[in-house]
Amino acid sequence: MATVKNYLPTIVTMGNLACGFGAIVFIINNELAYAAWLVILAMIFDGLDGQIARLTKTTIAWGAHLDTLADMITFGLVPAFLIGRLGALNAPVAVWFVCFFYTLSAAIRLAKFEFELKGSSSGSKRSKYFTGLPSTLAGGTAASLILLDSYLKTTLNIQAVSTCLPCVIFVLGILMLSKVPYVRIIDLVGSKRDPVSLLITSVLFFTLLVFFILYPSIMLALGFCVYIIIGIGKHGIFRNRAIHIT
Repeated sequence: MATVKNYLPTIVTMGNLACGFGAIVFIINNELAYAAWLVILAMIFDGLDGQIARLTKTTIAWGAHLDTLADMITFGLVPAFLIGRLGALNAPVAVWFVCFFYTLSAAIRLAKFEFELKGSSSGSKRSKYFTGLPSTLAGGTAASLILLDSYLKTTLNIQAVSTCLPCVIFVLGILMLSKVPYVRIIDLVGSKRDPVSLLITSVLFFTLLVFFILYPSIMLALGFCVYIIIGIGKHGIFRNRAIHIT
C-alpha cells in the first residue's frame, strides 16, 4: 500500500496543474501578466517533482502520466493562448494558426519523451542534455516575454515585443521538435567545481539575484533568451566539427 511519502512528487505535480488551470482563468479575464507569472511558478513545481522523486526514491505508477498531462496544459496550451490573446499583428487567424503549431509541437515532444522514457531501462545513464528545447522552458520563455511586454508597455509604452511574439512562439515550436542540445540546468547547478569557480559562480548568482529583484520581467526574459541562444550556438559548433571530421 502506498504511503503519503509515495504521493509527494505527485502532489507537487498537482501544483503545476493548478498553476495551469489558474493561468487559464486569468487569460479568460484578460489578466495576462498574472497568467504568465503562474506559468513561471509552475516551472518550479515541474522541477521539484522530479527532484523529490529522486531524493525520496518514491513514486506512483500513474505519476509520470499526470506530469505529462500537467505539462501539456501549463506549457503546451497556456503559452499559446497567452500569445493568441494579445491579438498581435491584427491577423487573428494567422496568429492562432501559429499558436496551434506551438501546442502541436509541445504535444508531439511530450508524447515522444514519455514513449522514450518507457523504452529506456531504469539503470541507463541519464544524458546531460535535452534533445530539443523542453516544453517547460519553451512555455517559460513565452511567459517571460509576456511579462516583458507588459513591463515595457506600462513603463515605456513600447509595443515591439507583442508584435514579435507570434514569430517567437513559432520558433519555439520548431526548437521543441529539433535536435538542438540543451543542457539540464539542474545538473549544471549541481556539478562539482573548484573553489575559485565556485566563488565566481556564487558572486554571479547573487549579482543576478539582485538584478532579478529589481527588474524581474527583464531578467527572466533575458535569462530564457540567453539559454536558447547558447543551445543553438552549441548545436552549430557541434555540426561544424562533425562536418570537418567527416
